[in-house]
Amino acid sequence: MSRFNIFFWAMLLAGCTALQAQSVVTGSVMDDEGIPLIGASILAQGTTSGTVADIDGNFTLNVPANVERLVVSYTGFATKVIPLVDGQTKYSVVLDNDGIGLEEVVVVGYSPTRRKDLVGSVASIDGADVNREAGATIQGALRQAAGVVVQQSNGAPGAGYNIRVRGVTSINASNEPLFVVDGVPIISGSFAQEGTGGQGTNALADINPADIESMEVLKDASTTAIYGSRAANGVVLITTKSGKAGKTKINVNSSYGFNEAIKTIDVVDNVGYSDYIEERYGFRDPSLLSGQLDSTTYSDWQDLIFDRNPIQSHNVSMSGGDLKTKFFTSLSYDDNQGILNGTRFKRYSARLNLDHNISDKLSAGINLNYVNSNNKRIQGDNNIYGAISTAILLPPVASVRNADGSYGSAFGLENPVAATEEYQNRALTNRIIGNTQLTYFPIEQIALRAKLGVDNVNFRENVFEPSVLQSTPQGSIVESSNVRTRILNEYTATYNGQVGAASLNATVGAIFQRDDIRRNYFKTNDLPSDNFPSADAAATPATIAGDQFGSTLQSYIGTVNLNLLAGLYVTASFRADGSSRFVNDKWGYFPGIAAGYDFAASKKIAGFNQLKLRASYGQTGNNNIGDFATSPLFAGGASYLTTPGISQSQLGNPDLVWETTSQVDIGVDMAFLDNRITSTLDFYIKETSDLILNRPIPTSSGFGSVVSNVGDMRNTGFEASVSFLNVDERDFTWTTSLSAAYNKNEVTALFNDQPQDFGFATRLAVGQPVGSFFGLETDGIYQNQAEIDADNALNAERDFIVGAQPGDFRFKDNNGDGIITDDDRTFIGSALPDVTAGVTNKLTYKGLSLDFFFQFSFGNDVYNNNLGFAEGLNSVFAPTVRAYEGAWRQEGDGDMFPRITGGASADNNRQDSDRYVEDGSFVRLKTASLSYQLPNSIVQDKLGIESLRFYINGTNLITWTDYSWYDPEVNTFGDDNVALGTDFLTYPLARTVQFGINLGF
Repeated sequence: MSRFNIFFWAMLLAGCTALQAQSVVTGSVMDDEGIPLIGASILAQGTTSGTVADIDGNFTLNVPANVERLVVSYTGFATKVIPLVDGQTKYSVVLDNDGIGLEEVVVVGYSPTRRKDLVGSVASIDGADVNREAGATIQGALRQAAGVVVQQSNGAPGAGYNIRVRGVTSINASNEPLFVVDGVPIISGSFAQEGTGGQGTNALADINPADIESMEVLKDASTTAIYGSRAANGVVLITTKSGKAGKTKINVNSSYGFNEAIKTIDVVDNVGYSDYIEERYGFRDPSLLSGQLDSTTYSDWQDLIFDRNPIQSHNVSMSGGDLKTKFFTSLSYDDNQGILNGTRFKRYSARLNLDHNISDKLSAGINLNYVNSNNKRIQGDNNIYGAISTAILLPPVASVRNADGSYGSAFGLENPVAATEEYQNRALTNRIIGNTQLTYFPIEQIALRAKLGVDNVNFRENVFEPSVLQSTPQGSIVESSNVRTRILNEYTATYNGQVGAASLNATVGAIFQRDDIRRNYFKTNDLPSDNFPSADAAATPATIAGDQFGSTLQSYIGTVNLNLLAGLYVTASFRADGSSRFVNDKWGYFPGIAAGYDFAASKKIAGFNQLKLRASYGQTGNNNIGDFATSPLFAGGASYLTTPGISQSQLGNPDLVWETTSQVDIGVDMAFLDNRITSTLDFYIKETSDLILNRPIPTSSGFGSVVSNVGDMRNTGFEASVSFLNVDERDFTWTTSLSAAYNKNEVTALFNDQPQDFGFATRLAVGQPVGSFFGLETDGIYQNQAEIDADNALNAERDFIVGAQPGDFRFKDNNGDGIITDDDRTFIGSALPDVTAGVTNKLTYKGLSLDFFFQFSFGNDVYNNNLGFAEGLNSVFAPTVRAYEGAWRQEGDGDMFPRITGGASADNNRQDSDRYVEDGSFVRLKTASLSYQLPNSIVQDKLGIESLRFYINGTNLITWTDYSWYDPEVNTFGDDNVALGTDFLTYPLARTVQFGINLGF
């Protein structure tokens, strides 16, 4: 017999043997009401052989020899293990609803785990909830997590958010959590170099909300320690959608809607302004103040610059695959025009997620996201040349345009209409976020994985300010670029199996990250003509700057997760980070450990499905200090006559070390009544040491300070989350989720315990929370001269308040020396809320669904600096109606507003005081969604498509607050860590309504 024949028969015999060793099993997978679970996973236990249920819930599977069980799973349902019976080839599987998700898998660190096995503090947000908030960004949904404060600092399209997890942990370094997208820590923060009134940019606006599968917020140190030096502020893990085995699905979503102003400020009209100046100056004709004013003109500036503007969003996605290859791809377009005319954010996005099983032992995957965005901004706030500020302050008797067609104005203020029509400021972004990975299984229990990740941002700003704007009477051009690239190399080995009676999951790995930054800046002034915006023609020499630098991070990690007994869990992790940002202490070491015991797992407890007590401790760091905080810096410009030179601009501190946060967490997880009610309670103490601050040094050194580790801070808090499956019937379901958090922040140490002042009236001091307001305390208004004389008699050397007159504010003499000075200032409020909370309700009746989310914030104050300008009653600015009508005019009048005056003594009424501190507490109907999904009998049988849903979404629908200005959720200074809660002529939030249609094919 030839060798070929021998080989042929051997292979045929082997194939027959293999066929005889396998058996074919068929069956169906349904829920407890007989509804097919399309796409349910059926896996031969201990092998890679598996399949998915078809559209009718049916499946067919070739089961290898020696397999004794099938594992059947479906998202939202409890997994079942089905024993195989000899001679039985057909199985009908009924999966039980998991109530509120104890069986759901969440991603923690470098490995997924079931929620019921967690011993750390993790909050999950479903992808569907991410899409409900308008504005083409993902951060808003994080409000649903207990202990996470999300503040949209202003309402400009594409503007940034301030996000704090369990309080403020740093003063000079970033307080933003680490964002990890599909395993890649992405670049966050603002890329802008040119100021636009504190608006900044939003790096997370580059992620399409429709691509999100889920978000996990890691809060305690046992879950965050594995991210080491970047995790002191918490970690947000973002998982994008992936394909599922089964037929290819196409989803089309399209929505249109509008943004509108929630409220406007009631400012005096032309008659009211004439009345005001008559009281102040003794004449009614405003043209005597400025030739550009006319009492017969009425310009409602807010009405002219605020408008109901359109918003639209369109997304197409396709997903599918089989057990070998799965894919998800999407294209999206978003266009958001802000309530302030001239502001707009447009984004184009494309995504490809691909997973492929090369063999039983080797798999590969790629996640790739490309984004192109165009953000049109204007000088909107925090500046008397901004559109919003001048819309409040510019007298209503100024014309929009003069007779010659030029823009009207007065007192050097910008014409707000000109600011919206003529100012050109575009932020252009091209960005690629992606990763590719290869996984090899030498044996079933071990996975060896190599990952390459990249985040490349190419950000450009183009600004043209024509001469018609008061801020640049000769015109100016600014062009800047900011190119940032992050490369991640990650190598891990994971074991997942049994060690005796214990279940063990362990990972070790090495990670290498490099960040490169290249920036250029160009500005020139004095253009000859607005029609010729060319830098070549500028009379003033250009300002040109640029730099290029980078940093590296080298890391080694290890994690161990053990289930020792029924219900006993132990987790330990460790990370060593070596950073090029430090000199003498490059390495930081960050351990984490947690243990939990589920009393309901070891023995039956009436009514409980889970009763887990857990505790954790760990350390994390904060290396967000910039690349040169430890190094001496030099700068040009130190020229002598015609000889160029350089000089030292910063002292270095080679002994600088990490900011380190240690955290203790004690928690309880409970589930009742077949998981219809779940609850999580956490108590934590979070202490940050070695805060990086400027330490004063003798001026003889040539510098006033040097960056040093000279501060400590503590956050103490309590969190509670409860979810109820109120009703679970065939045609009607109703779930309610509640979250609440209390956090107390305290600065515990500063250099020599010396306080530091920031912003308008913010002081950082030992024993006080970050964001504390510091100023004088008002004590009513002087009603007559006798009251003033009585106070002046308290100190023989000086009047109590210099220049005080009846109708001026009286202040408290807190130090008792008989005069009012800066020494009488005290703490008058805090920007940090005492309690934050949220309530979500989801109701479905047949095809009709109603979801709504209420947001609560209690105990936070706002320093409303707008009042000093719009309600000072001592300037040519237009006052508010309430200030003018409520002004003090005679004895017995109220004590809310001072007298109208033009004298210098009115400066007493403009001092930083509790007059400007308002209660910023609020309750807000943040989001609501009403949708209707047509029955399958119509959609599938008659229209021939998979699904059809119509919906209407709303954001910032109703707000209940005592705050007097546009909105209590405000922060003029953007992402500043200390000067929190200040409102100074800031772009307000918008109310948004969208109507949409969703089709499935």
